[in-house]
Amino acid sequence: MELVSEKLIKNVFAQVDRMRDEIVKFTCDLVKIPTENPPGKEYKKCAEFIGKKLEEFGYEVEYINVPSDFLDKLAPEGKGLPRVNVLGRYKSMTDKPVIHFNGHFDVVPAGGGWSVDPYGGVVKNDKIYGRGSSDQKSGIAAQIFAVEAIKRAGVRLKGTVEQSATVDEETGGFAGVGYLVNKGYIAQGKTDYCIITECLNVNQICIGHRGAIWFEVKTLGKKAHGCMPKRGINAIEKMVKLLNKLDLEVRPNIEGRLTGYPVIPDEARHPSLTPTILNSGIKLNVVPDVCIAKFDRRLIPEEDVNVALDEIKAILSSLSVEDRDFNYEIKEILRVEPTVIPTDAKVVRALTNAIKLVLAEEPKLVLSPGFDDQRFIVQNAKINECAVYGPGILTQAHVTDEYVLIQDIVDSTKIMALTMMYLLG
Repeated sequence: MELVSEKLIKNVFAQVDRMRDEIVKFTCDLVKIPTENPPGKEYKKCAEFIGKKLEEFGYEVEYINVPSDFLDKLAPEGKGLPRVNVLGRYKSMTDKPVIHFNGHFDVVPAGGGWSVDPYGGVVKNDKIYGRGSSDQKSGIAAQIFAVEAIKRAGVRLKGTVEQSATVDEETGGFAGVGYLVNKGYIAQGKTDYCIITECLNVNQICIGHRGAIWFEVKTLGKKAHGCMPKRGINAIEKMVKLLNKLDLEVRPNIEGRLTGYPVIPDEARHPSLTPTILNSGIKLNVVPDVCIAKFDRRLIPEEDVNVALDEIKAILSSLSVEDRDFNYEIKEILRVEPTVIPTDAKVVRALTNAIKLVLAEEPKLVLSPGFDDQRFIVQNAKINECAVYGPGILTQAHVTDEYVLIQDIVDSTKIMALTMMYLLG
């Protein structure tokens, strides 16, 4: 890690402070683009807005469109809408090393109950309000302006800076970072360091995330008239048997497990199994022949997705033995293995030193309770030098009246700039 002079640091930080209004305006303008996912609205508009800013700042810009014949597989909830990612490259004194910043610009639907326009980019009480302000358009702003601060300070880095803004993180990331990794835009031997600017709090460095398996169980019965229910097989009653058995035999077992990793919040240090969707019935007086339940199983890093799924299959198998009328189908929807990078990775050490200097506190190394695009870079591209760090507040993700603190954006911009100077100085 390079030593950086105090004079250079002060100059770069001064540039960030001078750009405060620019950073706020850019973040607000991003929030005003309603990139709701699903289904994936306004992606092209948002990608081009970011791309124009990168071009203005001297980047070579490329738009990466997912071919339409891949959309059903990579973006099944996307209703065929285009998936447009944007990638900018800025080469300084040398080609290598390469540091890649990534943020996703899709947001979850705003829903109702807001006290402000969720897509108004409202600034109030030193906060920016709006869907995506915290998760994670402020992160995209910070990553872009961190590099610009270095340039305006007259500092020349060794290496290349890449900036990507991608789609679909909120629905799995397969048409976003997953696609960029699959096509070799982010690759071992090509990309040296990566920082994903997700909202894990300005004083924390995320070194990984829990795993997940989403699956669907369909219990199968036989229709009958509601006045003669014994002539049918009630699929809801069969699903109740499954839910009860999971409550009695699976959930107490998995919830008793505790990870040794610093997953936040504390409650997420245990695995979980949650039924989240239940659908059945066609008419009040018809015995239902199908009941569909969807489940969200979260794994701690010590667990394995295949083992977790086998636990569920064993319960289903035992029910079919106990009850000859218990017929079912199980379908896997999504699987994510837990991801953890080494705590002594260079990018972690650089971020740690930068946070200590800017915030005057020791950062916490944490794991996310959910999952994010880090897995594609660590697991698929085999790049361990990939940390998650951004200005957004974790507890503000997906909530009504979502906001981000303006000072957090400014501080994280300084931290990202200093991290680059440590790694590419």
